[in-house]
Amino acid sequence: MKPIASTAGNSTQLRYELPHRVHDAKIYPVRAPNGSTIILYGYDNGVGVIWRGGRPIKQTTLLPKQPAKPAKVNGTNDAIMIIDSDDEAPVDSAAEELPKVEYEEEEEELDPDLPYPSILQTLRLALNTEVLHVAVPQVPTISTLRSSESLPAIFNRKIVFTVACADYSVRIITLPLDPPTDAAKQAPFSAKSQWGEDVVKIPVHAGHHSIPTGVSMTWTPRSEPTYEEELGDEMEVDAGDEALSTSRARKSSRKQNRSRSGQDGGTEDWDLLIASHSTEMGGLLKIWRFMLTETAIKVVNPVRAYQTLTLRAPATQVVFNSASYPKRRHSQILIIDRSGLARVYDPFAPSTKRRRPNQEPGAYVALFRSTFEQPKTDAPSPPILASRKPILSAAWAADGRSIVALLADGEWGVWDMDRSSSDSSSDPSAFTLRSYISAPEGGRGGSPSSPKARNSRTFLTPMTPNTRRTKEETLFQGTTGTSSAPTRGAVSVASLQSPSGEPEDSVIIWYGSETYRISNLGQHRSRAAESGAGSLSSSILKHIQGLALLGEAITSINQFDTTSRAARMAIPRDVLVTAEHRIMILTQATETFGRDLDSVFEQEQAEEEELRRTDQELLAQGNLDLGGMDRLLDNMSGNLTSDRNLALGNPRKVLFASSTS
Repeated sequence: MKPIASTAGNSTQLRYELPHRVHDAKIYPVRAPNGSTIILYGYDNGVGVIWRGGRPIKQTTLLPKQPAKPAKVNGTNDAIMIIDSDDEAPVDSAAEELPKVEYEEEEEELDPDLPYPSILQTLRLALNTEVLHVAVPQVPTISTLRSSESLPAIFNRKIVFTVACADYSVRIITLPLDPPTDAAKQAPFSAKSQWGEDVVKIPVHAGHHSIPTGVSMTWTPRSEPTYEEELGDEMEVDAGDEALSTSRARKSSRKQNRSRSGQDGGTEDWDLLIASHSTEMGGLLKIWRFMLTETAIKVVNPVRAYQTLTLRAPATQVVFNSASYPKRRHSQILIIDRSGLARVYDPFAPSTKRRRPNQEPGAYVALFRSTFEQPKTDAPSPPILASRKPILSAAWAADGRSIVALLADGEWGVWDMDRSSSDSSSDPSAFTLRSYISAPEGGRGGSPSSPKARNSRTFLTPMTPNTRRTKEETLFQGTTGTSSAPTRGAVSVASLQSPSGEPEDSVIIWYGSETYRISNLGQHRSRAAESGAGSLSSSILKHIQGLALLGEAITSINQFDTTSRAARMAIPRDVLVTAEHRIMILTQATETFGRDLDSVFEQEQAEEEELRRTDQELLAQGNLDLGGMDRLLDNMSGNLTSDRNLALGNPRKVLFASSTS
């Protein structure tokens, strides 16, 4: 796939045209063994997979097939025909054994005219139905504070994701992390497994009877305790550090292994939680729980939903908490409905109703409400007709302790689960911080609650032929009943662990056809809390330039991963924008360093940090070579030396002032 590049200011847009309609896209949180970033998207016949960047695949070709022996006219007997037919069977079986993926020693050399990672490999997994929604699990980055033992082993070997399809089905798909070779893509089609994929389809009797409107997924340990069991023990680590959580997760894993000694060797310690919702029965939410092995998903027949909830209104979005186990809130589900309400449901919390024998857990633990809509006229209306603003989208932030929500009129705000930054006397279900975004051009006058509409002074507008014609149409024809406010939008939050331990949240708000960015939400919230203001300034929203949609609507927006160095230098993340028939990547334009030694040194530091991170991921997957082990040992020894110098001091840098007395 070759991109069409266009530059606007400091940003560059890479546009990839697709021959089919795209409904949703996600960036997988784990990279491939060669360092490629994996992009998943749902289209009108299945799922597309893209491997971007990393070390290129070594080119391997299949051996040319030998032509069949011509049949003899004279002297032909049945024995020769039997031998020929027997010889064809090994050829077919050998074609199924595809060569193992091998990579080049170094990453690809970037084109000076287009210095951005290229698409190494693409794959289209046909499901013979439209894939409307794609969900990926929350997988934290492997580091010195978070070992690979605290994560399910399947994430180090497979791509695990869930899709909701137009044929009412919900499917869990696993694929190898390695991209397929060109020889594998040219191999004859196999009805069983073409590229090592495994598709688990939830049967119709256990699933939905209408098209699912969304899906989300996460992972949890097999023996998940409820709030009544081991209260405040291994799962209460929200205020602690990741090292403590990792050690407690290991203890929990060992305890589970001892309790299930003899069951599959103690390898199946994790479960997969999947939540999907539909509009049937006025709003239905189903939660499934499947066992995870090291390489696959184990399904026990008959398949039944772990929990089924009947909602008061059809849900428009369902999202699992962004926190990871062993934090207790990792299993909480955010449920957004059309009435302007946001509920948080925990499937492992004890029910608020009277307990009965063998009653399953599950309860709502929080409730949030949007603000009321402003009346369009000054005429008095009864309070019973007041309605709340619809919620377009919401996303978890601050490691699952806050929620960023976008309303239909352009208002956006933050809900706090613990109400740490709000006044105790205020409404606990309202926004703790709120602000507005500007509506796109052509729709700025229809929102009465937007700041531009409230602060506009039309009587000072100079009279021009255009404004005179508009006033005449309004005077003689009246205002139209349709609202000019956009009806589509979404919120994307990407977090990075800072050195202080607090997450740094980068927020992208898509509203209509415009996109806005908040580089660090936590910093702005801290400033607003110090000043005592209950609202955020609209200036913290930076309009993203250079996005050319070419008349198409946005279907999804995601953010690529970044490094701590880029975050310190305030370099914005790359953004993945999905339109109806194209995928676009917004990235920062690469500057020419020239003879700027400081820039060259910073670039070398960024490359070293990226290489060190890739080595950590390869070590977790068991694919690290000897050169990578040497680099890790050198980094560890260098860190110890620097720590020792900081503790003992460096005598060469100690200066004594001369005495003048």
